[in-house]
Amino acid sequence: MQNIFETTQGQRQLADTGRAMMDFSENFGKLNGLGHLTEEGFRVLNELSRVGGMLTRFGNTFGTNAKSFTDDDMQLIATFLKKEVDIH
Repeated sequence: MQNIFETTQGQRQLADTGRAMMDFSENFGKLNGLGHLTEEGFRVLNELSRVGGMLTRFGNTFGTNAKSFTDDDMQLIATFLKKEVDIH
């Protein structure tokens, strides 16, 4: 029986995805450099960090829920999971 204070398997998977998104954003410059990026590229990296942070707090008290995510946020998550994020 699961304790009400424990996270569910789904919440752990979302948190893992969120951390992966934030790590990708943080490490992008170390691996690829930032000199070639346009404003749009920086925006995508910032969005990855923002949405990734939201995923790590999904289901927590006063955290995010399904209504917290916009359609653009959901598209970014799907694109990241397919490994099709375009940073330019």
